[in-house]
Amino acid sequence: MLTKITQFRYAQALLPGTLPILCHAAILFTPWRPLWLVLIAATLAYYCYPQEVNTPGRHAQGRALLAFTPVTAAVAAGTGLSIAWSLALLATAAMIAVEALLAKVVSAAKIATAHLETRPETSDSPVRRSALYYLSTFAVLVVQVPLLFSGFAAATPYAVVLAALPTAVLAAARFAGLTHRVLPSTEDITEIVAAELDRRAPTFMVYFAGPKDTTYQLEMWVPYFERIEGSYFVMTRERHHLPALAAATDAPVVFVQGQGPIDLVIPETVTTVFYVNNGMKNMHMVRNPELLHVQLLHGDSEKISSYNPVTAMYDRVFVAGQAGIDRYADHGVHIPLDKFDIVGRPQVSDLEVPRTEIGSVESPTVLYAPTWTGFYEDANYCSLKLGPKLVGALLERGATVVFRTHPYTDRNEGAKRKRIEVEELLRADAAKTGRAHRWGAAAESEMTLFDCVNTADALVCDVSAVASDWLYTEKPFAVVDARKEGEAFAATFPPARAAYVVNGSGSNIGPVLDELLGTDSLAGVRAEAKTYYLGDFPAEGYDRVFIETAQKYIDNGRTGTA
Repeated sequence: MLTKITQFRYAQALLPGTLPILCHAAILFTPWRPLWLVLIAATLAYYCYPQEVNTPGRHAQGRALLAFTPVTAAVAAGTGLSIAWSLALLATAAMIAVEALLAKVVSAAKIATAHLETRPETSDSPVRRSALYYLSTFAVLVVQVPLLFSGFAAATPYAVVLAALPTAVLAAARFAGLTHRVLPSTEDITEIVAAELDRRAPTFMVYFAGPKDTTYQLEMWVPYFERIEGSYFVMTRERHHLPALAAATDAPVVFVQGQGPIDLVIPETVTTVFYVNNGMKNMHMVRNPELLHVQLLHGDSEKISSYNPVTAMYDRVFVAGQAGIDRYADHGVHIPLDKFDIVGRPQVSDLEVPRTEIGSVESPTVLYAPTWTGFYEDANYCSLKLGPKLVGALLERGATVVFRTHPYTDRNEGAKRKRIEVEELLRADAAKTGRAHRWGAAAESEMTLFDCVNTADALVCDVSAVASDWLYTEKPFAVVDARKEGEAFAATFPPARAAYVVNGSGSNIGPVLDELLGTDSLAGVRAEAKTYYLGDFPAEGYDRVFIETAQKYIDNGRTGTA
């Protein structure tokens, strides 16, 4: 079953072509001109809404279809089109056709970089390209004006032609300039980037591919890459990641579009490639047999991303603890044991391990960190439907609550409503008691997740990597069985054996909080789980395990020995 966000995305994909069809249908089947105006205006507004950079060629078919509404109007009125009107429509169509050609030229751009002395950019800036998009979209509007407000009788089509032609000429000029500048220089640009990387002689590289808003997967590893001897560079396969990655590291960042230039820019000094996810484009790099390919992933959880069969294609798989190895076998994914290295999870070394038992804390601080609903219902582990009940019970016990939601929480309307309800509870209680609850920006922007963890004495969470990281602190935590799996929940989420489980109805919240904030009978179990999930390494130098293991593979290269 598709979630609402997935349904919305399907609808969003259909809108660009559906809206102009509705405009034509309205003109054909209703004489009411205001309806035409509303539909055409809504369509143009949708095309101009800045959801992303409006590059040439975007919504080209829809805008061309919209431009020809005067033809439909002429058919509906039983009249013909004058030569001038025909020229106006052809000029507008020509501009959009030029855009489509320009889009192909821009797509031929292979490389863009950051933190290199030479910053080749083989396409126009997004601002200039979006300006061209808006100019031709404005021309589409121009050819609608007489139709919308006065009909053909009072139209001045010659003026329409004059308004449209300059934009068409500009588009043609831009296209001709880009054709001259881009196509002949692609090989030269690749050579320039390759030469500069050769001079820097990096010993390893980080390869990153993925959807928008996923650069956090790599950003969490940057501080540890920086501590490995030698230099490195980052290769990304999507242009939209370039600004964020450039801000995250001072190492060179190279965007490569298309497979052709990938191997051409990698210096011979590089022995090892690190990956932080199982992006589909990873195979474009893994196919290179001369390099050692190491998968790190970006978190340790019981979700499928932590036991994806695709992981088997890498030479080495770094995991935090023995649980990271067993998880694959437990889900029927066969990866030879000699491919794994247990290296801990260096990020958790920033977490504090208190020596105070929870029962002696008079006014405990509790972190409530629910996950999101996911794209599909069978991946929905979000506990926010119980959020107000959970938080209300915590407030009754005098707890201070840090409420940190998942970045995608508001993509589901039901979860958004519960999020607002929880925040209203916290706001009211803070005003009444003076307790320093944190939510919204105070917990999600001003604090990192690990800041929240260090602040809290106990945790309530869902099926997510938060629980695995929390184990390092040895502090008590509770997990919500949001899918009401009952006894099977421990199999779905093995860390639950070290946690106090809130059932799906929330009927046992009271007894769970008695344990979580008082008795804490699972302290010993948590200590064992910490070793199982995060490795048996001393706290001092814990983060060095990853760095030293990575260094050994980099030094040995394709031999694959540490």
